[in-house]
Amino acid sequence: MEQTTTEIEVLGRRIHEIRGGEGEPLLYLHSAMGEAMWIPHLAELAGRYELHAPAHPGFLTSQGIDQIHDIEDLVVHYLAYMDGMGWKSVNVLGLSLGGWIAAEIATRYPERVAKLVLVSSVGIWIREKPIADIFAIDSRFPDRFRNLLFHDPNCLAAQMMPSPGDMTLGDEMLTNIMNAFAATAKIGWNPLLHDPRLESMLPRVRAETLVLWGANDRIVPVDYGKKFARLIPGATLEIIPECGHLIPLEKPVEFHQAVTKFLG
Repeated sequence: MEQTTTEIEVLGRRIHEIRGGEGEPLLYLHSAMGEAMWIPHLAELAGRYELHAPAHPGFLTSQGIDQIHDIEDLVVHYLAYMDGMGWKSVNVLGLSLGGWIAAEIATRYPERVAKLVLVSSVGIWIREKPIADIFAIDSRFPDRFRNLLFHDPNCLAAQMMPSPGDMTLGDEMLTNIMNAFAATAKIGWNPLLHDPRLESMLPRVRAETLVLWGANDRIVPVDYGKKFARLIPGATLEIIPECGHLIPLEKPVEFHQAVTKFLG
């Protein structure tokens, strides 16, 4: 399957999606950045798997955010998506916000997830080490924004990362960024980026699971990765040294080695 960008229909909503590659299907659920586009780590995954990376409602050109009120609505959305693909069960990889969605699907409908990869996932809460409030980031200071997302704010990926307040960006990119923040806030504003019910449901996961974390994640501390791995039966935890929240961007080689070793 060639690498394509297309639109599909899910529950009557027009959804932006990229897909490409051959082999075992892999459903990629993106972060609050809305990275459902052909950036390097997704192109690399499409070189090994049949990659499907839809944009959540409200991100990029995907419709239907007015019908999404909480994380359960996104679970229903992706169950319909999986049904439309004809998948009884599929490998799922989720980054940050996408990891939260993936974990919710795997706990509520464990038979639908074959293998699960959680990368820097939000979704649970540790009172002593709260998740950083991304909605409070002062967009006037891009260096602070990059410092939160990356271990090394001077790395190439960090320097290429657009800042929400950068008015030199084109209208389309600024619109996408603002829409992404608004769509994330709709499900993750209060309580902040977690579901109080999820922690107690994680032992229901039956998928073989890889929990992948950056050792210096300033958005979601590594303690969250340890907690996910402890609560999901048989989960494997892999911590990437000298890495922040966006592992696929900051440490792409280590990311792909861990994912391909796990998925096969």
